[in-house]
Amino acid sequence: MTTEIHAHSVLNLLNETPLTREELEAVLAEQYGADARFHTCKLNDLDLDRLLTFFLKMEKVVLVGDKLSTNTHRVCSH
Repeated sequence: MTTEIHAHSVLNLLNETPLTREELEAVLAEQYGADARFHTCKLNDLDLDRLLTFFLKMEKVVLVGDKLSTNTHRVCSH
């Protein structure tokens, strides 16, 4: 069974500790399993690549050096 996680879990994690792509992937695999899928308020069944592409496009996540970090000014509050 594949676990589906709300994208806010990823945003919260990156808000606490900026991580490289590789570090984020390792943490998420440890917490949710390597096959975890993600959903947002409007999108479903995203793998990590698609989720990060969406976050970066919507400026919900920014790249600072080689670390991904949450842009709290662009995150909805629910």
